Amino acid sequence: MKDTRDTPPNRRKVRDRSMVHLLAGVALLLPPIVGVAAVDDTFAGIPIPLLYIFGVWLALIVVAMVLAGRLSEADETADPVQPGNIET
Repeated sequence: MKDTRDTPPNRRKVRDRSMVHLLAGVALLLPPIVGVAAVDDTFAGIPIPLLYIFGVWLALIVVAMVLAGRLSEADETADPVQPGNIET
């Protein structure tokens, strides 16, 4: 297993943020949290629970795009792996 101390700090931060992103997405879409938005009102003719679910979904996609860009930037700035220094 690879030691996390060998990972560049920028890449580690982005990886940690992506894990928080995943956990926040799961938490926001669990039935008890979605149940809070389960009201019988509408906004512009669209039911509030539907707006909540698709709003969270859209926000997760946008944050994932930003994190993916930062992760690729962190990969580009990292030192390239030398062929003789590959650990298994």
